[in-house]
Amino acid sequence: MRPLFSQISLSEFSLDQSNIQELGEKTILVKKWNWDYGLAHKFQRKCLEALEESPKTRIIICCSHARVFTNGRGLQKPKKGETLNLVEFDPKLSSTLPFPFYQIERGGGLTFHHPGQMIIYPIVRLNPKALSLSALIDDLFDFAIAALEEWELKGLNHENKLLGLWHGEKKLASMGIAIEKLTTFHGMALNFYKDEEMKRALNTVNPCGLNAETYTSVEELIDLKNKTLEDFSESFLRRLAYAWK
Repeated sequence: MRPLFSQISLSEFSLDQSNIQELGEKTILVKKWNWDYGLAHKFQRKCLEALEESPKTRIIICCSHARVFTNGRGLQKPKKGETLNLVEFDPKLSSTLPFPFYQIERGGGLTFHHPGQMIIYPIVRLNPKALSLSALIDDLFDFAIAALEEWELKGLNHENKLLGLWHGEKKLASMGIAIEKLTTFHGMALNFYKDEEMKRALNTVNPCGLNAETYTSVEELIDLKNKTLEDFSESFLRRLAYAWK
């Protein structure tokens, strides 16, 4: 499947063949830690183009980014009878933020990235019979829950009325998806390590419309006992590879 990238200059995106591996017959993994957000975003668009000619292939990007803010198309809308009390971010204030800011295509409001996150961008052609959008989102959360439960982190769920992965009243992961020509991009950001510098910055905004204190990390919930972000990503990706054969 690697010839799928034969028309892409990997070096243009600060990648090489060592960043690419096969997760199965139909799934390609692209993995890079602390990847420049702008390059990763452009690479997602190249992947969308590649899948137009190979729609049965799935490209899974696993990465992290330097500290950055991104803003989507708008906050989650309440269902009939709901009240969400979310605070919208005004993009006119982006110049006051301490880290770079990107206005992007995904759903959701302002969110944040930093090197202590695991980010999953699934570039996948949706199919109502094989993999719907709701099933894709559920799968990503469920793979994360299963990997963390193996480390004795209990009480996680994604059944909250606000989209995300939750531990009680604390939010561990955010989800924001974009779809073009039935193909997904953008995805899930899970907070693995805490980041004090980012936490201070969040006190001046409302990520996903929420108070900054809503957010937590795996490191704050359990003793990692020398377990690393790489360990967690491998556990997560094993589950994905098995389920998405």
